[in-house]
Amino acid sequence: MSETQITKWTTRLLLDWMYGQFKTKKIDNPRLIAEMLLTHVLGGERIDLYAHADRIATDAERKTLREFVQRAMKHEPVQYIVGTAWFFGIEFQVNNTTLIPRTCTERIVEQVIAHCKLSTEPTCNIADIGTGTGCIAITLANNMKKASIVATDISNDAIELAKTNAAIQQVDSQISFMQGDGVDPIIDLDPFDAICSNPPYIPDNELAELAANVLDWEPELALSGGKDGLRVISNIIANAPKNLKPNGLLIIEIASSTRDQALALAKEESDLVDIKIIRDAFGDDRFLRAIRRV
Repeated sequence: MSETQITKWTTRLLLDWMYGQFKTKKIDNPRLIAEMLLTHVLGGERIDLYAHADRIATDAERKTLREFVQRAMKHEPVQYIVGTAWFFGIEFQVNNTTLIPRTCTERIVEQVIAHCKLSTEPTCNIADIGTGTGCIAITLANNMKKASIVATDISNDAIELAKTNAAIQQVDSQISFMQGDGVDPIIDLDPFDAICSNPPYIPDNELAELAANVLDWEPELALSGGKDGLRVISNIIANAPKNLKPNGLLIIEIASSTRDQALALAKEESDLVDIKIIRDAFGDDRFLRAIRRV
């Protein structure tokens, strides 16, 4: 079915056409991608595509959709195409200066919230290292009104995007944004109740194995953890005893392939206890968790 053979392009036909195009290019989740793009162009919710399956698209809508399909066929992530992504039930603006927020990272938010709930202090002071879109910091602020957060990133473009997202969610008063590499921006600040991070952690020899929609489109600066994947992680761990209050939480997203090395680094720090690996929602070893000794 080619576009030139049909004069009245209904929502149903457009979905079928996009699904076929994406399937031939082996795009992951072709039906979902088609639904997301068409919903973005037509407005409303995904369910509306099926409730109004016989709606006829305008010429302008078809033109925009063709452009989106061409981009998706090159494996550009749909989140970059539509400019938004969902994380912990919140919609964030995204662009290709940062990683796309992922469901697996939501475990960090859950761990920090659970830890801070145990505190009797009036404020929970948190550092989010490598904030990207700001999804972790902003979600924490949204869920904990007593949270005061320092969010850092090496990329000024990422910082500006995170500031925009914080303003949209009306939590910018709870978050201070600082530019810098790894722990550098927080090294001389007062200790925190929790330090969390989704840093660059892919070992250089694993970069080529990433899917095309990641490797070709998401920023290498936010992906590459250096030769061993631990360039930023090792620095965070080494400074955690200084940067955390007694009984403070450290939680870092890591590559499954580096779990043993990350554990070994944490165990070298005598002031870190209760050191463990936590799995993500998909069952993969994904996070290093430790507590600052009291």
